Amino acid sequence: MANHMPRASEFSGLSRTVLEYSECFTALVAKRKSGALTDADWAPIEALVDVDGWERQGVFAGPKAETFGWPSYRSAIAQYAGATSWEGTLRHITETPGRVILELEERNTMNGATDVSNTVTIYEFNEAGKLRHLDVYVMPLG
Repeated sequence: MANHMPRASEFSGLSRTVLEYSECFTALVAKRKSGALTDADWAPIEALVDVDGWERQGVFAGPKAETFGWPSYRSAIAQYAGATSWEGTLRHITETPGRVILELEERNTMNGATDVSNTVTIYEFNEAGKLRHLDVYVMPLG
């Protein structure tokens, strides 16, 4: 199954920002395949993020939940991007003031094996409209 994420330009408000974040994340993963990531590569995603107040909680590389600040998350993304390919299919997106809930089917391929999961990510924003917190919930399928 191929990537089935809508374009951010099809949305408005915080939902658009979440999909822009997803587009930036996908671009980082693709760029990392051809070499190291530069500060210029990170600039588009960091324009959306409160890098000083950032926190991500949830599973990432293993079965136990982890908590990341922006510097450690940036490092984790770079490692992840060099080792895997990502695809997603949007199931639902729900926006409330200061929060977006994104439901996806995600496919991560590493060493020829594809893991499929349903995920729910809650994106919280600060007063300036920057992403400040992610809660990530993963349900592996099969």
